Amino acid sequence: MKPSRLTRKAALAALLLAAVLFLSGCNLVVKDPAVDAKQVILSVNGEEVTKADFTRYLDNAYNRALEQQQQMQQYGYPAQPIDQALLLQTTLDNTAKDKLLHQKAHELGLDELTEEEQAALDEQAEADYADILEQVKFYYFMGSELEGEALDEAAKKQAEELGLSLELYKESARETNLHEKLNEYAGRDLVITEEELTAAYNTRVEEEKARYETDPAAYGNDLSSTAAVYYTPAGYRWVRQILIPLAQEDQDKIRALENELRGLQTALDTAQAAVTRYEGAVQSEGVSPEDKVFMDEQAAALGDQAARLKELQAQAGLQGEEQVELEALKAGLPVYTALAEAKAPLDAKQAELNALQETAFAAIQAQTDEVMQKALAEGADFDALVTEYSQDPGQPETGYAVSAATTTFVPEFTAGAMALEKVGDISQPIRTNYGNHILRYTADIPEGPATLEAVRQPLHDELFEARRAEIYRGLEEAWIAAADIKQYPERMKD
Repeated sequence: MKPSRLTRKAALAALLLAAVLFLSGCNLVVKDPAVDAKQVILSVNGEEVTKADFTRYLDNAYNRALEQQQQMQQYGYPAQPIDQALLLQTTLDNTAKDKLLHQKAHELGLDELTEEEQAALDEQAEADYADILEQVKFYYFMGSELEGEALDEAAKKQAEELGLSLELYKESARETNLHEKLNEYAGRDLVITEEELTAAYNTRVEEEKARYETDPAAYGNDLSSTAAVYYTPAGYRWVRQILIPLAQEDQDKIRALENELRGLQTALDTAQAAVTRYEGAVQSEGVSPEDKVFMDEQAAALGDQAARLKELQAQAGLQGEEQVELEALKAGLPVYTALAEAKAPLDAKQAELNALQETAFAAIQAQTDEVMQKALAEGADFDALVTEYSQDPGQPETGYAVSAATTTFVPEFTAGAMALEKVGDISQPIRTNYGNHILRYTADIPEGPATLEAVRQPLHDELFEARRAEIYRGLEEAWIAAADIKQYPERMKD
């Protein structure tokens, strides 16, 4: 019996209805997109966030998570999947907090900007947006034939697809400014007492002393940073230098050759490791199966002479012709051939580097001799010579803090500085890849703690910022606890 036409239509309708129910999550109500976009997803003290606005926040959060994921992959780390539920809840919480902070800032009159403040924020936003457009061009349009205005427009369009716009950066600048003002509000009545300052100072001195006892080189590193230094370990001295640099072209060539040498050295080390393995297996009483295969592969290269090699290797105290014969046979083994082949280009490249260095240093020898003559002259003002001749723009007025443990500088510089026996001594020119260094032992750095006055301001600022951050966190927690916050995450799922 054939099914009737009506029956077939009913069956088709049932299948379509089942598909609709499946795709819509069994929601029989057809949603109006405009109405759906106006659904309230979040309410903070009566201020509502609609689905349309929240979707934009969520998309931005997702794009940032995606960027972080891609950055991790670029650095070789496995990509972690984005937890959609966690992202949704985090965005809800962050949006609620942002709305609440806006409300508090308004209540406190902190969101009012002068024309100058607004102009400064807009200028910063435009600079940040221009920077991100340059990054977009680099990552998305490298090698593109687009240029000029066409490239600018393409970059803007790509940025928009990534959820990045000038308005977003302006909003971000305003948010940053608002948070800064709320932080200032949190610290409005904060005072760091002399007792707190002294206690923190004493603690830092003891901590730094203990750290430098374990790692004295850390002192030099700390001095080169902007952080306050609370203690000086024993053995440090001030050293000033006159740097007469090699020509930049010569420095670049030397570094390029050194890079090539490192590759050749790696090849030689690999070849030497194979020889060491072979020699160890020959002398071993028990050879592993892997080493047995390895040795058989080596011996196979000698053909009929393999037996003679084994015979000579089994004898102790070879001398004369037999020793010469053994060395000749070994030279025919692949591991020794590879070692010789790896050593030859390394030696040639080293000779090339040596010749280049001699030529490069010869070009600055006349100036070096002139400066040395002036530096060693009776009554010479070394500091004045530093000002006149040195081409080290990063040298502090006090010079460099150096000790035998210093790792901040190239080894030749540190060794030369520490070879000076007494304050006032001047070194002969010390060669490094930068050029010739003429060093003067300026003074010893006394061991012991810094004075409180020397570190007062940075220590005060550090304590103030830490305490203010603590107060601000407390204010945030209190404001959030007292707020009327309603979240409707389920409305984002339909």
